[in-house]
Amino acid sequence: MAIQQRFRTSMKKVNGDLLTPISIFQRLKGERKFLLESSSKYEGNGRYSFIGVNPRKTYSGNGQQLIDKSHLSNREYTYDGELIQLIKQVMPRISSHTEYPFTGGGIGYIHALQKPSPELQFHVYDTLVIFDHLTDEIAVFHTNIEAEQEEPNIDVLIEQLFTSTTPEETSYTLNHVENERNGYYAAQFDGDALSLYRKMRIDYAAPYMYYVEFDDCTVLGTSQANFMQVQDGSISVTNKALPIEPFSVENSVQKLATTTQGSLNPTLHAIDVVKELLPAQGLIGYIGFNGQVDFTTPDNTITIQGNVAHLHTETSEDAPFHSLLKG
Repeated sequence: MAIQQRFRTSMKKVNGDLLTPISIFQRLKGERKFLLESSSKYEGNGRYSFIGVNPRKTYSGNGQQLIDKSHLSNREYTYDGELIQLIKQVMPRISSHTEYPFTGGGIGYIHALQKPSPELQFHVYDTLVIFDHLTDEIAVFHTNIEAEQEEPNIDVLIEQLFTSTTPEETSYTLNHVENERNGYYAAQFDGDALSLYRKMRIDYAAPYMYYVEFDDCTVLGTSQANFMQVQDGSISVTNKALPIEPFSVENSVQKLATTTQGSLNPTLHAIDVVKELLPAQGLIGYIGFNGQVDFTTPDNTITIQGNVAHLHTETSEDAPFHSLLKG
């Protein structure tokens, strides 16, 4: 299929039935990779897997200061103010009407990790590989977020996915769990973080699974539900007790068995909803260039920093992730 080009976006689809999200992830060359996916055990929850590498920039913040670092120029810019409000202001906005809910934007977290990690951190990806589990198609999608930037060669990237060799199987060890405080544990870690994630995605399969490489840590985990989605003007929050009425069109709110749904007031941005409904345990997910957001809470999360793995679980009072210990 030829490359489809629209204003500031380019996309090409190919048959991907010989590949998987994991093999795509392994074959992509570069730094700061991410993978968002959903287990096939939960039909209907995650038709697409999203994979990216080499973000154009990273936003990271603590207190009242946000740092905007460009990975091309290696320049940094600093902004002062409330962190989520600043993310709303600096995140590029590019309208793209496609069948995909996410075609580029920020992948990261808000208040979901322990110190010394930043309170908020998002990598901004302008090029994504999207795996469609229903059709076995792969779409490579690029968004030009800066007028002067040189666009990547999508054909070369696709060729890399099919001709690169998959790295040899790796391993890890995870042991000596110590309790830090309720729900948080520390363990000794050695080996490959992706190997640990591959074990985790099988033993703790869930509708929402994530693996993100930051400069200071690697974050991987699973969650049983999306906490918040704002897509195509619709709001969906899994906690039906949360008040979404202030963000919705009048008389559009419905309280269902497990969710609250409504229509986003067109005068507001999806990030306004994120800011006001942010739960105490924080959020992990994405903010799209198209203004759509999708976040989950870090129910079962491992943050690897050097040879220490910080484990957090909200699903068991016992030591977390028993099957993962000792690799």
